[in-house]
Amino acid sequence: MCSKLQIRLSVMVLIIACFAFIPDFSFATIYGIKDPKGAFVPKVSVEVGKKEILITKVDPREKLKSFALVLNRKSPALIRNISSVNVEWIASDNRPTKPVPFAGPTYDPNKLKFEESVTRSIGMKLVDKSARNLFAGKQFSDLFSMYLDQQSLVPKEGATESEGAVKLGAGRDISINVDKTSITFNENNIKKGEIINVDNRSGLDQTLGVEIPEKDLLYTQIVRKPEQTKVPREIWGKFKVTADSGIFIVLIPDPDPVRLANLNGKEVVVKTYQGDKVRESIKIPIKTTTESSAVGSGHGSSTSVHEQDLKPPGKTTAPSASQGTEAPPASMEKVGPSRELENRGGSTVVGIWILQIFNFVALVALALYGAFFVLPKVQVLEARISKSEMFLHGVREAIREELDKTKEEILNECKAENPPNESQQG
Repeated sequence: MCSKLQIRLSVMVLIIACFAFIPDFSFATIYGIKDPKGAFVPKVSVEVGKKEILITKVDPREKLKSFALVLNRKSPALIRNISSVNVEWIASDNRPTKPVPFAGPTYDPNKLKFEESVTRSIGMKLVDKSARNLFAGKQFSDLFSMYLDQQSLVPKEGATESEGAVKLGAGRDISINVDKTSITFNENNIKKGEIINVDNRSGLDQTLGVEIPEKDLLYTQIVRKPEQTKVPREIWGKFKVTADSGIFIVLIPDPDPVRLANLNGKEVVVKTYQGDKVRESIKIPIKTTTESSAVGSGHGSSTSVHEQDLKPPGKTTAPSASQGTEAPPASMEKVGPSRELENRGGSTVVGIWILQIFNFVALVALALYGAFFVLPKVQVLEARISKSEMFLHGVREAIREELDKTKEEILNECKAENPPNESQQG
């Protein structure tokens, strides 16, 4: 007979075993896309189990020419053990074919993307061959994201997979992320301009197009990140941005008050293409403040006064003839201070150059300090953090294995003390 302690442990182990060995297939979740009118179009059905994930087409006759699965970067265990996952294609007679490695020829380890066409098969099954239970207790969105023709597949509203499911309008189903909703040019940024950050966070390559009102801007440029290369102007209307990267849109306005006023109300448009059609269009309006327009009106009044001073005396009208003797002193008052500033310009320029050299030396010193003192410390800290993460992961795996071994030993002891023959005879 087992002791009371062994009986209690056996009961606890049996309860845990019930939860561990009962198949944990979730109810099927329908994934699909949104058509141009916003209606949900179902495409595939997904069932997640402890060791398997079943993905089947809603319409078995539909041909999915470009179907992609992208690993979730927040699931490091799956990424490290992806070589232990096999793919079994399901034929039209509902029969699985010979398993092939998930990390095969159609898998891109840099993008963590598996892409294949699903035409003859009615679906696919992902099988976990490792002893780590990579799928157990996980939602599908915790492990993968799906794309059809570079368009994200999202779950149908009201699906059972609520936790961790990707919802339309949030998460990685949004193809691009723009950090500004509008741009305002004023006295503070009229010289340095503004920068718009556009990030491609969909996990797939995207085709973008940018429309910029170049006529009234002094400088415009599109720069890829992180490589910091310029996008040629002739392809601004349509160019590709790789996954998990983005672009900078640099805008510097023309200080001319007329052109600055013309910018008010214009827009920067960022388009996302799906094939030859525009799937998404984000408009960023441009505004100019009253301060800049006031400065422009001041410039306009000064130019008009100069134009009046430069008019020849013979072309003045009769009423202004009495004021002819007063106009030259006014012009002399304006020319006098400007000439004094021109005489002082030599010393001012030298002072500006000295200040620039001092700033450059300070920047070089700061860069050297960061490179030789701060950067090594940051690298050491990153190394320690990565080692700590690996250590914690190893500890968790060791605890799991130890619990499995203890569970098996207790079950074996109980079976040895209570053989089945004795129970049958009783």
